[in-house]
Amino acid sequence: MKILMIGPFPDPITGMSVSNEMLLAGLKENGHIVEFIDSNAERTFTSLVAQGKFSIKKVLNSLRPIIIGCFKILFGKFDRVYVTPAQSYLGFLKYTPFINVAKLKKIKCFLHFHGGYVRIMYDSLDAKKQKRLKYYFNKSSGIIVLGNSLISMFDGILHKDKVFVCENGVQDEYMMSEEELTEKLIKNENLSNKDENNEETNILQILYLSNLMKSKGILDLMEACLGLKEEEFKFHLNLAGNIEEEILETVNQMINELGDSVTYNGVVKGDKKATLLRDNHIFCLPTYYPNEGQPISILEAMGNGLAIITTNQGGMVDIFKDGENGVLCYGKNPESIKEAIKLCYEDYERYAKKNYYECLAKYSRKEFVARIENIILKQ
Repeated sequence: MKILMIGPFPDPITGMSVSNEMLLAGLKENGHIVEFIDSNAERTFTSLVAQGKFSIKKVLNSLRPIIIGCFKILFGKFDRVYVTPAQSYLGFLKYTPFINVAKLKKIKCFLHFHGGYVRIMYDSLDAKKQKRLKYYFNKSSGIIVLGNSLISMFDGILHKDKVFVCENGVQDEYMMSEEELTEKLIKNENLSNKDENNEETNILQILYLSNLMKSKGILDLMEACLGLKEEEFKFHLNLAGNIEEEILETVNQMINELGDSVTYNGVVKGDKKATLLRDNHIFCLPTYYPNEGQPISILEAMGNGLAIITTNQGGMVDIFKDGENGVLCYGKNPESIKEAIKLCYEDYERYAKKNYYECLAKYSRKEFVARIENIILKQ
């Protein structure tokens, strides 16, 4: 099968770009001929505010992939076109030429939305714009969402037979082995929140691995950790990701206040990222990000035996159950995050085992690629 993928690829590192990179490699390994068009209009991380702004630069940067993509569909003899579009109205429209040309060439074209914002965006539009979106949604061969809870985004817009579910997956390099999990649990049998004799090797380690954005809850997490520090609850907070420009000064100030209890690791990948995932106990993402779908970082944490603290934002409910995978917290609520950390600490081993084996069974790269193949190749 010859497949054309169109969407963002690293850099910058986002859940969607990482997912596309993983799928590209997996499809090739499974014997498919795959080409891709990188639709990124920006090569650096942009804040939520900047993402929603119109700019001539972004428009010009978008023209090249549109021209190349349409040319490839017209003359490349592809069997399938797979597109991961944006969730904003204008952002989505730049992908419509691919849908039009694929339809003209009678090539099946699937849209994969990596988020839970589509319906909110659709409902905010006037009737004319809604009609335009509905036309293109129905013109596609099918739409893929990240979880069952997100199927309802297309109620009244698209027939349910054309909406498919595919949960995200985890790259092999960020999944620990069963032997490594066993070693981790043995090492942390005496996990403590006390630093008697100044031995901090078994102090509770908390990981935030995502872009440091206000709407991802980073300031609330740091506020919660400041509260823990005041209570003399011993922990270490590890932060990794780009910092949103609008909160850079505040983040740096809070890092100074946390002192030795925090480490900012910058943007991580490869061995450094794998080490962070392996060496931490709790993963915390108290997000209220409006575009949130199903963060790959949560699945990566599960695949490394971390307890999870997160909200019910977006499609989170499809991969996270309160009391099973960790503890639910509430957006913009540092106190609930602080209490969730204490509860996860008390029941760390149970959450670690549950999450690891659930990820191994459902969210491996192999399972993710197979789900996509079953949707786009067998329809």
